[in-house]
Amino acid sequence: MENAYQRKKEPELVRQRILDSAMQLAAEKGVTGVSIQAVATMAGITKGGVFHHFANKHILIEAMLNLILSQLDQEVESVIASDPVKYGCFTRAYIELTLTSEAFGVHSLWGALSMIMVTEKSFSDLWNRWLEMRLSLHATTDGDIHLKILRYAADGAWFIERLDPKKQANFIEMKEELIQRSYPER
Repeated sequence: MENAYQRKKEPELVRQRILDSAMQLAAEKGVTGVSIQAVATMAGITKGGVFHHFANKHILIEAMLNLILSQLDQEVESVIASDPVKYGCFTRAYIELTLTSEAFGVHSLWGALSMIMVTEKSFSDLWNRWLEMRLSLHATTDGDIHLKILRYAADGAWFIERLDPKKQANFIEMKEELIQRSYPER
């Protein structure tokens, strides 16, 4: 480890390393695997360095989840921007990102971290506020009960896959069917 007095101070880079380390630990071990010491070790800094940026574990995890939700917002906007049909555009983006095994899908960092929001009540409020905000933004295009049912179906499929990953073979077909059902009837 470099001498702290000689090393150039880069607080934003250090903060990002801390968040990246916390995300990796959460993905590998769940929220219980995120300790201040483990994060400090992985980030290559002292525990004091972690405490300088985050007063406690709860604040660290909340910052990590806020960062993920911000990234999710960007992904949602990207999918919506490429969708030529307004009706159901958020629902299609939601299904796409929920049931895709890439950046935010079932076997990703997002997939692992979203379990924190499902299992930890204090953090599930972050998810609920994010989802309510998105649904409010898309009330005119995605307020239909039919679309709500499709989003719930995607949530259920995601959860079942988390319990039994062998069922992922059906995911592509299921995702395509849910997306197809989100278009207006012709």
